[in-house]
Amino acid sequence: MMMKNNLILGLLLSACLAQTALAESKPALRQRVAALQCVDRKIELKASCYKEVGYPGLSCTSQRLSISDGASGRELGGQSFKPEPLQTGDSYPIVADKVGDVVCAETADKQKVIVVSMSNGGNCAQCEWADVYSWDGNLIGSNRDKKKNPVVGDAVKTAFDKKAKKMGQGSLFDVYIESALNGH
Repeated sequence: MMMKNNLILGLLLSACLAQTALAESKPALRQRVAALQCVDRKIELKASCYKEVGYPGLSCTSQRLSISDGASGRELGGQSFKPEPLQTGDSYPIVADKVGDVVCAETADKQKVIVVSMSNGGNCAQCEWADVYSWDGNLIGSNRDKKKNPVVGDAVKTAFDKKAKKMGQGSLFDVYIESALNGH
């Protein structure tokens, strides 16, 4: 009886140690933030990211782009990006969409817009696109939508026209750069 109890206790201890080792093998999640100011709007990307072995940069398991009133800090709108289902070999489900450059501009018809360059890091026809938000933070649409929205087309054209009136621009891509974790 004593031998059987020791065997069961040993098996339980082994299972606990294996569980602990598995939990410790996952990379730590780090809260990441990048922000920029466009006149009276704050555009901010908050993400929970980690360093996956064998992948350049950081992978994120959650991220949210928010557009806020710069004076009050009140969030006006934005978008949460959902992760893909967990893939074999990944520590966490990964958000494929990556936020890059942001341009705040005024279109020819005097509409203020926020154009966000997006990519998924793949090698495909639709791997890079732009999402367009109103000044109030609402997603107007994307230039990868099948049904073309003329406001989106004008906004994207304005954002990338060197002569167009821009009210601010910058990049939020630092969220995905590993060296930024160490303050470099």
